[in-house]
Amino acid sequence: MLNKIYTALFVVYFTASAPVLVLISAALFALLFPVDPKRKVQHLFSRFISAQYLFFLLLCRVVVKGREHVAKGQPYVITSNHQSMLDIMLLYNVPLYFRWVSKRETYRMPLVGQLLRLHGDVSIRRGDPGSARKMMQDCSALLRQRISIMIFPEGTRSKTGQVGRFKEGAFALAKANSVPVLPVVIDGSRSFFGGKGWGFNVRQLFQVTILPPISAEEVARIDVKALQEKVHRMTCDEHSRMLAIGNL
Repeated sequence: MLNKIYTALFVVYFTASAPVLVLISAALFALLFPVDPKRKVQHLFSRFISAQYLFFLLLCRVVVKGREHVAKGQPYVITSNHQSMLDIMLLYNVPLYFRWVSKRETYRMPLVGQLLRLHGDVSIRRGDPGSARKMMQDCSALLRQRISIMIFPEGTRSKTGQVGRFKEGAFALAKANSVPVLPVVIDGSRSFFGGKGWGFNVRQLFQVTILPPISAEEVARIDVKALQEKVHRMTCDEHSRMLAIGNL
């Protein structure tokens, strides 16, 4: 019963607030873009949007570890496993300015698509080599501006909650631009939507761990396949540790 009541309240709040927040984001973009071409204010406002929705989930707990592994001013290719749309809110806990790489279909979603455009994120059409090349070019241009790139290397949400196979795009991007890879691992966002019956798991534990980065020197030294496998192994090992904690 608690899950159902809390879910209903959250849905009402989200439905009422989301259009307003998107309009405020659009107003900020219109007013500040001439003096904020890197859209840092947009990023900060997106971080605020995520934080206030997570705050509304009062009975849930968010545990973030590893912020000390982030070097200020250093651009990264940031990788994360992907469990649900809630990952987007959780990943704003990474203390960096970054742009998302998002599937073209996501841009068609009401409100979410508008925020992606205002944020200046990078789109990719799955299965389209030309779109993949354009994504690499756009991301490389952002990295040269010292703006980090956030990518889900699985390419889509995990259907089981386990870490799936990684595609090589994120790692080829890091190698082509000689920047470090910053692995991030998430757990809890899928099971939040997996309660028995109707409703969210309102006492869910969300875990976000920022792992030590793979240095630019190591990225340059090893090939893309080895880099892909190393980050996948790190992600799987940390996710297994998270599952053990979550099941206590």
